[in-house]
Amino acid sequence: MADSSRRNQDLPADDMAEFLSVYIDETGEQCDQIVQLLLALESEPRDARRIAEAFRLIHSIKGSAAMLGLDRITGLAHHLESHFERLRSGSLLLDGPTIEAALRCIDYFRHCNDRLRQGEKLEPVDELLEVVKKLGQTTPATGATVATVSTLPTAPTLPTAPPTPTGASPTTTVTPAVPNAPTRPPVGDPRVRRIRVQFAPGLAMADLKAELVLARLGGLGVVVESSPAAAEFATSSELRTLDIVLRTVATGSAITIAADVDGVVGVELDVEPPAEPAAPPTPTEAGAVVETMRVGVERLDVLLNLVGELVVSRARFVQLVTDMAPLFRKAAVGGRSGGTIHSLREAVEAIVRSASGPIDRAAAACESQLEKLEEQGRLWEEGHRRYAELVESVDHLTRVADSLQRGVLSTRMVPVGPLLNRFKRSVRDIANELGKNVTLELAGEKTELDKRMIDELGDPLVHLVRNAIDHGIEPADVRLRRGKPEMATVRLAASQRGNSVIISISDDGGGIDLERVRDRAVARGLVSADQAASLSPRELTDFIWQPGFSTAKEVSNISGRGVGMDIVRTRIEALSGSIDIDSTLGVGTTFVIRLPLTLAIARCMLFRMEQAAVAVPVENVRELVTVTDDCILSIGGRRVCDIRGEFLPLVEMDEIFSWPSTAAEPAPRGAVLVIHSGSRAVAVCVSSLLGTQDLVVKSLDENFMRIRGLGGASILGDGEVCLLLDASAVVDIVMRSHAMTEVHA
Repeated sequence: MADSSRRNQDLPADDMAEFLSVYIDETGEQCDQIVQLLLALESEPRDARRIAEAFRLIHSIKGSAAMLGLDRITGLAHHLESHFERLRSGSLLLDGPTIEAALRCIDYFRHCNDRLRQGEKLEPVDELLEVVKKLGQTTPATGATVATVSTLPTAPTLPTAPPTPTGASPTTTVTPAVPNAPTRPPVGDPRVRRIRVQFAPGLAMADLKAELVLARLGGLGVVVESSPAAAEFATSSELRTLDIVLRTVATGSAITIAADVDGVVGVELDVEPPAEPAAPPTPTEAGAVVETMRVGVERLDVLLNLVGELVVSRARFVQLVTDMAPLFRKAAVGGRSGGTIHSLREAVEAIVRSASGPIDRAAAACESQLEKLEEQGRLWEEGHRRYAELVESVDHLTRVADSLQRGVLSTRMVPVGPLLNRFKRSVRDIANELGKNVTLELAGEKTELDKRMIDELGDPLVHLVRNAIDHGIEPADVRLRRGKPEMATVRLAASQRGNSVIISISDDGGGIDLERVRDRAVARGLVSADQAASLSPRELTDFIWQPGFSTAKEVSNISGRGVGMDIVRTRIEALSGSIDIDSTLGVGTTFVIRLPLTLAIARCMLFRMEQAAVAVPVENVRELVTVTDDCILSIGGRRVCDIRGEFLPLVEMDEIFSWPSTAAEPAPRGAVLVIHSGSRAVAVCVSSLLGTQDLVVKSLDENFMRIRGLGGASILGDGEVCLLLDASAVVDIVMRSHAMTEVHA
């Protein structure tokens, strides 16, 4: 086979980059599908449908890699495909080593994708390649050597991408594979089978695919004839149908499997000889197909930024219309001006009637001014009419902008199912390594979340799942003593609540031992023994998030060094989310992650402070209350607010941020805003509310500097900069500065 990398030198760099991007996306999806098939095949190793589907996916990866000259991937996929061909034909049975090797190959393909994204060279694969080559050389039952069926790479499958530029032609010579040791036909009386194979319309290298079909069917018996004949394959303008007469004792399913190569869309058995060349069904006969296309996330980011600017402009128009409204109130302005003109006319006429001397010049001057005033009145009427049209246009712009905003956001929303399904493999590997029996339950796979957020959630969820299996799940003997089933359960669930998505990771393990947490906190010097004795369960649980904090008795390869939980919380908060823990000793632990649907546009409640307008995401606003002085108490030198029997720390905004104040006296407290993050809440005094509004959030880290407690900034309709609070950080600042203990009435 010619060096495929040489072919790529004929293609423009931009085309190769586009092909590579498509390859990475498609291969990533195919790897996910193969993993799901392999995990299912562990419990049902004889499932021919899943084996055939895995074979097809591996073949696609091989073909796409060959097209791009990725020889290491092509070679590994080729040998893995060859082994799955033996599994598909029934000459071998799927076993544990095959699944382990296949999963290692998938890991390698994914690792290659990561390196390709970074423009790095692929790592050697020699050791893994030898493992795959040795698969199936001996059968577990007898130890007899099985003849290796070596299949040369077939015609590469092009990724879904723009066509090859004119003048660039493939130089790879593809030879149909003929097994070195053909499978011996089963004993019995042969019968003649008529087989019709239909190829996909416009199939590349259809002549080679037809030769491959003949070679594979020849291994099951004797090919009596074919239409068209093999010698005519290369000269056929478009090979759509291949009719074969085969003398064989093989079953119908074996024939179908052998003829089902890549590019074949249908296999019919025992058909009547065609009177004339037959054509496969048109796409319309097969039913409607949903059309899709791939769009880079970067392009969606640009589009979302433009929508954000549109939202800001819409807010500006709405603000202007609101400010102009008093000027065009007909009853207030038009009525008064009309009455004024009428009164002036009556006054002038009275003066003229009562005057004793000539006043024609003065009367003419008054009449001229009245005409000008009437003209201004007519202009006002026209302005009022135009203003009404402006209001209508702004209303229409608002509706269109809202629809466009929702539409663009929906293009970035993807189901969390693929993310959650990845953990089937993680749970399997970790449980096997630790010698535990664990099953994974998934719920809410169709819940949608912003693509960027899903990309960032992978690592935090992996760490939480690892901790659940390593720390949370007890050994089998301990579970049996506690009356629990030996098979433990880890559950990943997703759901949408309002403008938030809730993701929970729960286990039915031993729960968090708060006494051990208390001892570890004292041992590490985080609190004194006296302080630790008075800490509430909620405050003890919060120590889990301290860097380097761990209650594990032993350090394993999975976890136990206290590294990661602080990073988990940091990563979640960077997504404007929060994470909370609910644990019961001996029953289990649940981590609850709350995330906004998207990071770009947030629905916020606005209020004004002396220094600036401030906003809080509505999902972090629990309530807005008016409190009297008798509801404000001092407990242990700390100011708290009694809200229906719940005592919350009460703070001014100046206690959270250090910023200059120009007022001689503090601004009057108008209301108290209860901000919550998970199960924690604080009360913040605000002076005046500005209502709710959609804000386009811009990062302070990228445009200014990181300020703890602020999650970003936005621009209001009047051009003023509005600061967006990071609710989780604000609650944390208040709790730490006040060293609050939970107080209950």
